Amino acid sequence: MKHLSHCLLAMSLVAALALSAMTVPSPPLLEEAEARPWIRWWWPGSAVDDAGLTRQLEQFAQAGLGGVEITPIYGAKGAEDRYLEFLSPRYLAALEHVGREAKRLGLGVDMATCTGWPFGGPWVTESDASEKLVFVDGRLTGEPTRMMVKRAAPGGEGRVLDPYSTGALGHYLAPFDAAFARFPRGLIRAQFHDSFEYYGANWTPRFAEAFRGTHGYDVQRFGAELLGQKPLDADTLGRLKCDYRETLARLHLDYIRAWSDWCHRNGFRSRDQAHGAPANLLDVYAAADIPETETFGSTPLPIPGLRRAADEIRADLAAPEPLLSKFASSAGHVAGRRLISSESCTWLRSHWKETLADAKPELDRVLLAGINHIVYHGAIYSPPDLPWPGWLFYASTQFNPNNPWWDDFSALNAYVGRVQSMLQSGIPANDVLVYWPVFDIWSDPAGLELPLGVHSTAWILETPFGRLAKKLKAQGFSFDYVSDEQLRQVKWENGNFVTAGGAHYRALVVPATKRMPVETLRQVFALGQGGGNVIFEAVPEEVSGLGRLEMRRAEFRTLVDQLGKRGTLVAADVPAALRQAGVPREPIAESGIGFIRRARKSGYLYFLVNQTAQPLDGWVTLGTQAHSVRIIDPVAGCSGLAEVRGGKGGVAQVYLQIAPGESVLLDTIGASALFPAKAIDWHYLAPAGEPVEIAGEWRIEFIKGGPVLPPPLQTKELKSWTELGGEEAQRFGGTARYRIEFNRPAVAADEWVLDLGDVRESARVRLNGTILATAWSLPFAVRLGSELQPGRNVLELEVTNLAANRIRDLDRRGVPWKIMREINFVDINYQPFDASNWPLQPSGLLGPVRLRPMKQLDPGAR
Repeated sequence: MKHLSHCLLAMSLVAALALSAMTVPSPPLLEEAEARPWIRWWWPGSAVDDAGLTRQLEQFAQAGLGGVEITPIYGAKGAEDRYLEFLSPRYLAALEHVGREAKRLGLGVDMATCTGWPFGGPWVTESDASEKLVFVDGRLTGEPTRMMVKRAAPGGEGRVLDPYSTGALGHYLAPFDAAFARFPRGLIRAQFHDSFEYYGANWTPRFAEAFRGTHGYDVQRFGAELLGQKPLDADTLGRLKCDYRETLARLHLDYIRAWSDWCHRNGFRSRDQAHGAPANLLDVYAAADIPETETFGSTPLPIPGLRRAADEIRADLAAPEPLLSKFASSAGHVAGRRLISSESCTWLRSHWKETLADAKPELDRVLLAGINHIVYHGAIYSPPDLPWPGWLFYASTQFNPNNPWWDDFSALNAYVGRVQSMLQSGIPANDVLVYWPVFDIWSDPAGLELPLGVHSTAWILETPFGRLAKKLKAQGFSFDYVSDEQLRQVKWENGNFVTAGGAHYRALVVPATKRMPVETLRQVFALGQGGGNVIFEAVPEEVSGLGRLEMRRAEFRTLVDQLGKRGTLVAADVPAALRQAGVPREPIAESGIGFIRRARKSGYLYFLVNQTAQPLDGWVTLGTQAHSVRIIDPVAGCSGLAEVRGGKGGVAQVYLQIAPGESVLLDTIGASALFPAKAIDWHYLAPAGEPVEIAGEWRIEFIKGGPVLPPPLQTKELKSWTELGGEEAQRFGGTARYRIEFNRPAVAADEWVLDLGDVRESARVRLNGTILATAWSLPFAVRLGSELQPGRNVLELEVTNLAANRIRDLDRRGVPWKIMREINFVDINYQPFDASNWPLQPSGLLGPVRLRPMKQLDPGAR
């Protein structure tokens, strides 16, 4: 955190945009709304009304959000008379009201092309419904999965659609065509398709025909072998299943492309989550205008002060993996998509134990992976006349106005807005294309359709591809993945590999691969012959699949015999080969600092994050040339010119100070341009003495929250207000104002930093009547600048806790707040929710609160 007056002196246009989130903005361009984070907005039972919709949209705008994605779900008990049937005239009127109000408020609107998930509903006939593969009377055929739409809203209940049939999709979309025939265009930005959860769907009536057209033989010949009812050697079985999986993948890709085409015909963009599909994820992500990944759960990180208690997390699922998030961003970069989104913070912690500080590291990880359009998971529509906590969705971080930290949510949104504004600027600046050998996965003789989801990461990390990607990342190489289909459209032009979407790369890397289509190997070899820098980690072992095997195998062997010659290199140490080829890298990665960069005409934009246990304080070599560098603190919004010196080979060295948990943006300028002469220098600080604790009597007044405001408190010892106060303080969820008067220490210092110590969970800081900052992320420290006066000072901190103690109290007293009609209500392990036995959560300012004297640091002397 930086002193506010310093921030305002150096505020960029980006920072000004994000800070304006504190007030309802005048209608900006959609691109400005897209720079802010968006949020999934559930409509329980679609039981909405115009006044309630406007009220909540205004709350979203005031909190600094940029848009909403509407997903109707099951309703609440007792609200049946408010329900609106999906796509009914009353529903469409509510949707139009949202669209018009959102435009007034400067917000964007997306909607799911369904209720709940996945696609399906009452108009899906049995012939259009999802099917599973069975073997009957000696033939492969399908039988209904009988899956119904999950969490459906009124009017959306029914069978789940066949995700491999464009014909079934056309029938499914007909009611949407009728509903939107007279709906005003321009009110809805995009349609949304959630992650592939068509459970058990692995057959479609056209499958055998599509299989023969793709592979040249009849899958019915091997029906018993495919389903394990007749033995087959492992190699042949793996090849058969590879052909089966490739066919499923092509059919689902056609399905998503047909849906995206429908979106375009109706004036919408398409936004799709490809993960979970038994498909080539890169192709499916790229089929949408906005590819979207998701994060589920939380990541164990060594950041000091980051809490992750065992009973608050889902331990049986893999932690969010940035290398998996890169599937969406890679597909977007290769295809030339401007926005790549992420459903973020799903099940971040157990209900009401998620903090804003918990959210930042997870958001930083997806931003570093190339995501530039955050969609929170999520908020729920809840009528204002309901008692607290109102209507709730079972699987989300409760980003809703009934959460006590809602008033501080705008600080997180301002941060995300500043970062996204930079990451949506320019173009991706990745140097290496890494081929994803999906045919290795598809050639596994075990299993059948093999969905590739986000809850398990073995399918990427425990492969040569994943191990190489981790190695490249650790050594500072910037890269994107590329699929077989995308690779076949790559050209070598003017010293770069150029994709169909216009992205440029300096090298193409093929990880150690067992099975590869001969068409892919032919294209890679041609790119090498054409002059491209092509590096194989190892010689591919065999052609993939079973169809036309001997013909394809012969060509494959001919090509393999020529690898390592005529423009291709086989090198077990790929990073060394890239360095030898002159491919740049970012040395900062070797210190554990995460990075991503974008290129623009005048230079580069960097986003750097420290998620290690150690601070970074020193000279850092960039992987690009720069004459000047501007540092932007995306939390505070302030900026200044960094200390820069020339490095080896003409690259720049910049002095950086990044504490654990912190992040910075860098804006670099080449020698042909300069920042404005009025730009101020960045202020580097070093300790000027030992910290001094602010001691004395703290006065604590509870100012907002419930169920009631506890009586005021006075204390000389900072500890949880659950220990300082009585029963009302123990069950309170909300905000208390801490006030203390103190003298500035008699220590020589150029600057002072206020270290708040242990904050549970966020604090708005006011010194001598001046609002300085909202401290919401680690480390909880604020630069004071000139606001710390000689003599007497008054510090006021408005500290907000979690809702956990208030929920605990409701369950201990048996208050019936669990009023949803379905899955009512579960914890993070999907067990019935009961907080009555929770221990009290520490709340308020635990401290110690210290003043740290600082002196100006001259990097040139180091």
